[in-house]
Amino acid sequence: MKTVGEILKETREKKGFSLLEVEKATKIRSRFLGYLEKNEFSKIAESTIVKGFIKNYAEFLGLSSSDLLAIFRRDFLEDEKGHILPRGIYEPLDQSKFSWTPKLTVFVFGGIVFLVFILYLSFQVFLFFGAPPLDIYSPKDGETFRNAEIKVKGKTNPNATISINGEMTFIYPDGSFEKTIVLLPGENKIIFEAVSPRGKKTEKEKTVFLVLDRGSPRD
Repeated sequence: MKTVGEILKETREKKGFSLLEVEKATKIRSRFLGYLEKNEFSKIAESTIVKGFIKNYAEFLGLSSSDLLAIFRRDFLEDEKGHILPRGIYEPLDQSKFSWTPKLTVFVFGGIVFLVFILYLSFQVFLFFGAPPLDIYSPKDGETFRNAEIKVKGKTNPNATISINGEMTFIYPDGSFEKTIVLLPGENKIIFEAVSPRGKKTEKEKTVFLVLDRGSPRD
């Protein structure tokens, strides 16, 4: 696509005008007319004067000044001080471009490792100073059984101690535990208590029921 300067120069030459003739008609010095035709707008002055020159020159040649000014805005920008800069030079400086580099890769990887370490350390501190977790897998609260012997299962912190109805229970290295207990007919409350090395306690209670068939022994 043609520039403002190319359009002005081609039109002037087709109509047979010299720069001196244009200068006399428009009162724009030939030196500035030459800058316009070469698109060297920064050598003239601030943008308002350049736009005025383009408008007067275009109208003298019988061109649409609004069209030429639109082409001018397409190809050039105006900074805060009124200086005119080509878009190809100005815009990259005004835009933030993201580029993934090996250095950034190392930085991001190091940040992820550091974050994981902090999370792990925070979790360990929580386990050490806080009350231990306690999950009961079985029995379910309100569950009904027909056999007196049932197996209770759950999981807690491997460093904690666990008691079921006041009796200490073995904890496996992964923190899981299980124990067989004997129920009495009717309602039974099972109390679980996990205690951390710092003495913090977590307690849970399950209520279950034993319903014996007629003729079954009351174990």
